[in-house]
Amino acid sequence: MSWIAVGISAASFLSGAARGGSQAKSERKQASIQSNYLTQQLAELDKSEAQLNPVYESKQKVAEEQYREGIAGLSAETGQSKEDLQQQFQSMVQKSGMATSGSANQKSSQMWRRIGSSFERGKSGLMGRLGEKMGAVEEWYESEKARLNSERMRMENQKKQADVRKDSGGFMRKLGMG
Repeated sequence: MSWIAVGISAASFLSGAARGGSQAKSERKQASIQSNYLTQQLAELDKSEAQLNPVYESKQKVAEEQYREGIAGLSAETGQSKEDLQQQFQSMVQKSGMATSGSANQKSSQMWRRIGSSFERGKSGLMGRLGEKMGAVEEWYESEKARLNSERMRMENQKKQADVRKDSGGFMRKLGMG
């Protein structure tokens, strides 16, 4: 092989390596941009999670307020005091074992739905509506928490992958080609 052929082969190799280094640098830059974007998205997810609890609490307050209004109306209809009616509700829940039955992992929404379906008419109907409303609030909250957790896991996984791609190519950089 002549020196010219060796020179051309070397030049071709270096040119290919330079193109590969340029492509690797571009891929690292793109991965860095993706990593930064995902960091911002995770921060937005943190904000969403922080806003979830106040909304949850306000939904609970609305259901409880509607229950209190219903108790006041039932009190006026029956002549029983609101306190007596509320005490009766607590007693019924305790007697049914619903407040304490089930495992520690039982979802609050399931407990409230069971209460809602157990009480149907008169005083019980009011309590049943509270159970249904609280069950709906709990289901909403549980599904939102699950959705946000799923999004967090997906984004964190994508960010890890982007960080690996961003930091790869150290060998090419050491050669001065990346």
